[in-house]
Amino acid sequence: MNLTHRPIYQKGAKPAKSKPIRDASRDATCQFAIPGVCTGDTQTVVGCHVSIPGMSAGMGQKNDDLFLIDGCADCHAVFDDRDAFAAAPIEWLDVLRAMMKSQQHRRSAGLILLAGE
Repeated sequence: MNLTHRPIYQKGAKPAKSKPIRDASRDATCQFAIPGVCTGDTQTVVGCHVSIPGMSAGMGQKNDDLFLIDGCADCHAVFDDRDAFAAAPIEWLDVLRAMMKSQQHRRSAGLILLAGE
């Protein structure tokens, strides 16, 4: 369910995928940068799908590729583990900042266009 109290994905529905959006994470900077966790290794950065329990894709499901954050392997592991995330020095506001920076990266690369641009 989401804020409209309707499921985002109906049973059998598939999330939107985009290879260029996913590939934009390659060699990018980790936007999570979790203190004490982040390696800073751009070679391990991948697109991490944002899922908010109860609001987005269910367990084992991915959201649309629009909701990706560039994250190194170690930060991604923390972000995907609810218990590790709860114990890490990161909050949901940090996740929002990381997603905004990742989307800005894709927009500057011409992968996200706003109507009228």
